[in-house]
Amino acid sequence: MKKTVIITGASGGIGEAIAEKFAKLGYNLALCSNKNNVEYDDDLKTKYKIEIKNYKIDIRDFNQVESVFNKIFSDFDAVSVLVANAGISEKRKLVIDVTNDEINDLIDTNLKGNIVCSREFVKHAMDKGGKIILIGSFVANYGCACESVYSASKAGLFGFCKSLANELGNFDITVNMVNPGFIDTKMNNNLSSAEKEDIESMTPLERLGEPVDVAEAVAFLAEDSGSFITGQTINVDGGYIPL
Repeated sequence: MKKTVIITGASGGIGEAIAEKFAKLGYNLALCSNKNNVEYDDDLKTKYKIEIKNYKIDIRDFNQVESVFNKIFSDFDAVSVLVANAGISEKRKLVIDVTNDEINDLIDTNLKGNIVCSREFVKHAMDKGGKIILIGSFVANYGCACESVYSASKAGLFGFCKSLANELGNFDITVNMVNPGFIDTKMNNNLSSAEKEDIESMTPLERLGEPVDVAEAVAFLAEDSGSFITGQTINVDGGYIPL
């Protein structure tokens, strides 16, 4: 029986790379996105002969999360992995200029929404085990000026990962976190060429990351290679050293 992975934030560049990596490994895919605008699913179905279903989900709506996860576990028999990839970024601004709505959106999506997705996965996985991989950010380690609320949301996810791993070990559920650095996706299209060069100069590997770099780390944790790893963070940032 093929395993199934749930991937939230599936329509973005990192989400797509994660989906293709799991498809190559033979997993069925439950792809979740806020706008339900995944465009690559038919190609993966044809190429890898797997089952794929798409689900519209706003992870800020906790009742909707519960309903969608119940549907996923009804649609698939062997759901074994959750990749909690959904998240939003913050427009760079001083904290005094951040609005209440922006604070709520960032915390509700990046922290609370991923907590609830994990909770709903655990409800179904406690009797058979599983793996939760949270997608954080390098800012959880360093912080980021003018993105303080975003940094707080990702740092909170780090604490959640550590605590949940301790909580779920007896149920054979591992919980880990992958922290991407600067990855070459649409989210970073606002960076100028000069800014990208500055980032590369602070990165020992002298390049921006690619979505596939993140996907490889996620797959490592999801497969048997990660079976004795829990409560840990893998930084996929090229060794980034902020000045």
